[in-house]
Amino acid sequence: MANLSYYEQLKHPRWQKKRLEILERAGFECEDCGSGERKLHVHHSYYERGLAPWDYPDESLHCLCEECHKKAQDRQTLLQRQIGRLDLGDIDVLIGYAMGLESRSFPMVPLDVFSYEVALGVGDAWGLTAEEVIEALEEARTDGYKLDQLARDKRAAATRKSLHPKKQ
Repeated sequence: MANLSYYEQLKHPRWQKKRLEILERAGFECEDCGSGERKLHVHHSYYERGLAPWDYPDESLHCLCEECHKKAQDRQTLLQRQIGRLDLGDIDVLIGYAMGLESRSFPMVPLDVFSYEVALGVGDAWGLTAEEVIEALEEARTDGYKLDQLARDKRAAATRKSLHPKKQ
């Protein structure tokens, strides 16, 4: 498909089929504002060199009205500009934070924490320290379920401490 322009790929039957599946999944309503009256687009949440429009996983495709699609694209551009100003360590923190947010919605997905900075980001998303995330990794496979339990335990301990301060 490398010889087809992006516009030609959007006319391809494979994309038209995938697009229809995404629109049907959303009930022909914008997944952001809920409108079923506006022109609908299928938004790619990211782009990867070499992939045809229909090669993306369904969870990365979203049914958005024209207005919400533009808003999503503008925010992606803004995010890319911000990322372009970061050093690699800060990018790792951002990746960790995004992984932490994803694990809140999809707790069954195991986390691949490959640096201290990623652990910082994951911890920020869950209200944990990087050390608590790393300790959880050392104990066993870490996923959203494990992080949720750690965050609950931490909140419960903080509540107990505030309700029963040590007498001096």
